[in-house]
Amino acid sequence: MDKLFYPDSIAIIGLSSKPSNIPRLVLENLIRWGYKGRIFGINHRATDAHVDGIKMFKDVQELPIIPDLVFIMIPAKLIPDEIEACGRVGVQWMAIPSGGFNELGDEGRKLSDLVLQKARKYGIRFVGPNGVTVANTANGLCLPFVPSFSPPKGGLSIISQSGGVGLMLWNLMTDDNVGMAKFASIGNKLDLDEVDFLEYFGRDPETKVIGMYLESIPRGDRLIEAASKIDKPVIVLKSNTTVAGRKAAMSHTAALANNEDIIDAAFERAGIIRIHHFNDFISLAKAFELPPMRGRRMMVMSPAGGFTVMMADLCEESGFEFADPGAAFYDELKNSSNAGVINFSNPLDMGDIYDSRAYPSIFYSVMHNANVDGAVFVTQWPEMPRGEDVFYKMFHTDLSKEVAGTILSSGKPLGVCLFGLSATISRIKQNLDFPIFNNASEMIRAFKKQCYFYAKKAMLAPVYQMPRGIHMEGAKNWIGKNPGVTGEDALELLHHFGIMCAESAVVPDSEAAVAAADRIGYPVVMKIVSPAAIHKSEVGGVVTGIQNAAGVCDAFRNIRGNLTRYNAAARFDGVRVMKQAGEGYDMFIGGKYDPSFGPIVFFGYGGIYIEVFRDTANVLCPAGTAEIENKIRKLKSCKILQGTRGKGAGDIPGYIAMIERVTHLLHAFPQVRELDINPVRVLADGSGVVALDARLRIES
Repeated sequence: MDKLFYPDSIAIIGLSSKPSNIPRLVLENLIRWGYKGRIFGINHRATDAHVDGIKMFKDVQELPIIPDLVFIMIPAKLIPDEIEACGRVGVQWMAIPSGGFNELGDEGRKLSDLVLQKARKYGIRFVGPNGVTVANTANGLCLPFVPSFSPPKGGLSIISQSGGVGLMLWNLMTDDNVGMAKFASIGNKLDLDEVDFLEYFGRDPETKVIGMYLESIPRGDRLIEAASKIDKPVIVLKSNTTVAGRKAAMSHTAALANNEDIIDAAFERAGIIRIHHFNDFISLAKAFELPPMRGRRMMVMSPAGGFTVMMADLCEESGFEFADPGAAFYDELKNSSNAGVINFSNPLDMGDIYDSRAYPSIFYSVMHNANVDGAVFVTQWPEMPRGEDVFYKMFHTDLSKEVAGTILSSGKPLGVCLFGLSATISRIKQNLDFPIFNNASEMIRAFKKQCYFYAKKAMLAPVYQMPRGIHMEGAKNWIGKNPGVTGEDALELLHHFGIMCAESAVVPDSEAAVAAADRIGYPVVMKIVSPAAIHKSEVGGVVTGIQNAAGVCDAFRNIRGNLTRYNAAARFDGVRVMKQAGEGYDMFIGGKYDPSFGPIVFFGYGGIYIEVFRDTANVLCPAGTAEIENKIRKLKSCKILQGTRGKGAGDIPGYIAMIERVTHLLHAFPQVRELDINPVRVLADGSGVVALDARLRIES
C-alpha cells in the first residue's frame, strides 16, 4: 500500500481546463500541498495541451511511464472500461471517488460487481468508490476534491467511511493544532476497507494514533484480529446505531447495521477505544500526545474553586482516585498562600495563591510525587484590561515552558484545560508543543480512555484453552445427525461438552411417564414436546413439583389437553419427564452466529422474564473465565446470585464455567447458528449449575 500513499507518479483521469471540472480541484490540492511527484492528465475528449502546466493525454496507453497511482473521477458507468484500460498497461493502484454504485440499488450493485471483476482480473487494488480517497501530509498527497489546506503534520491517521466527516475533522485538527499523518476516505469500500487501512497504519512509523469513523463493519472478526495485534491506540466512532441512522446509512454507503452490544464486546476484547462524539477524536489525540497515565491516582488543580468542584465530580464519575501527595506538600503550599482562607486538599483550590510564579514549583512537586499518577489543571485566559494588578498577572502569565518541562521530566501526563475567547485560545494552541484541552469533561473522558488503553496494553494476551471433559467426536456426530431446529434434545449435545443437564426422558403416554419418573426419582417436572409449543409455559405445557405416580398421570392428561385447547391441529410428540432441580436462581446462556464477528455467547438473568428485564452481557467465542467473570459482576442480577432474601449464594464459578464451555462449543461448531439454554438453574446451596431446557438451530 506504500504506492497508494507514496506514489512517485499520478495520472488524473477526467482532468480538463473547464472551470467546473472537479478533477482540476484535485490537481490544485496536490500543487497547494507541495506534492513533488510527476502528474499526468488524461481526458479522451479534451483538446487542452495542458491544464495548469500538467501535460494532457488522450489515453492511459499514451503515458510515458506506468503511473504508480491513477485517480479517476468520471461518470460511474464509464469506470469499468477505464479500469480495463489501466489494467492492460500494468496499473496496480487506483483511487475512485465517483458515486453511483452500490449505494443506488440494483443497477448500482451490478456496476459495482463489474468494477470489482475488472480490478480482480488485473490485480488492481483501489480505494472507493463514493469517497474522497486518500491524503498524506508527509509528501503532499491530497486526492480529496474539496479545495483544502494541509492540516499540521503529526501522528493521527484517519480512516473514514464518510468523506465529509473526514474533511470536517481536518478543520478541528487545524484549529486545535493536532497533527495528521495520513487519511483514507473509504466510501463504499468495494475493495480496500477499514481492515486493510488499519493494518497498514498499524505498520506505518509516522502513525501514532489511528482514528476511524465507520457506518458498517462487515469484517468484524478481521478488524478485531488486526486491532489486537496493533500496539497503537485505535479510536472508533461507530454511527448507524438507530433505525433512522440505518436508513440514512443504507442510502449513503450501502451500510448494514451491526448489533451494538456485540460491537462493544468485540471492541473491548481488542482494546479498541469507542467514542460517541467527533470532538473526542481530537481530545483523545491530545491525551495520547502526553505520557501514559499508569494508574488511577489523579491530582486536580485550579485557581477557581468552582472548577475544582466540577473536576471532582468528573473524576469520581470516571473512576479516578484522588491522589494524596502527603502532608509535606500541603505544608509547603502554605508558604505561598495569600490570606490563609483555603484549606488545601485534593482537589486543590489555588485561588488563595495570587503569585503565579509559585505555580511551576507546585506543578513540579505534584508531578514528581510518587503518590500521583497524573494531574489536570483547569484555568482561564479571560479578556481583561491590561494592567499590573495581581489578577491580570495570575491569569495572563505564560507557564507553557514550565508545564512542558515538568511533563518531560516526570514522564507523567499533565492535562491543561484553558478557557477564554476562542480566537485567543486558538492562537495559544498554535504556539505550544503540548496539548490544550477545550473543556473539562472532554479532558477527563480522554484521560480515562488513555488510562484504559495502557492498562489493557499491560495485560497479557489471554489464552483460550478447551476445558476438560469434552467428548468432541460425540458432539460432532450429534450435530451431523440433527440439522435444523432442535428442542430439548439439544441437551444431549450440551452433555457431550461436559455441561450438567437435568436427567430426563421423552415418553409417549402416561404409563411410560410413570416408569420414567420412578427411575429418575421424585420430584419431577413434565414438559410438552410439540413443534407448535415453542414457549411451553404459554400453552400450559409445563408442570413442576410432581411428587408421585398419580401426579404424573394428572400432569400428562392436563398437558395434552392444554395443547389441544391451544391448537387443535397441533402435533403431540409426547412429554418430557425431567428431574426437578433444587431451589436456585434461573439464568440463561444463549448464542448466535453474527455474520460480521462470528459466534457470540449471551448470558444473564433468565427464566420466563428474560425479555422483560434484559439483564444481559455477551462475549466473543471462545472466551476465558476472567473475561466472563468481569462481565457477570457488572450484571444487576449478580447481586441476586450472591444471595438474597434468605436464599444462599449461587454457584457463580459453576455458571462461569458453563458459559466458557458454551463459547468453545460455538467456536468449534460455527454451524450452530442459534442456541438458547433457558433456564440455567444456579443452585442456591452453591452445589452446582444445571441446564434445564435448550433449543438450537444448525445450518450445514
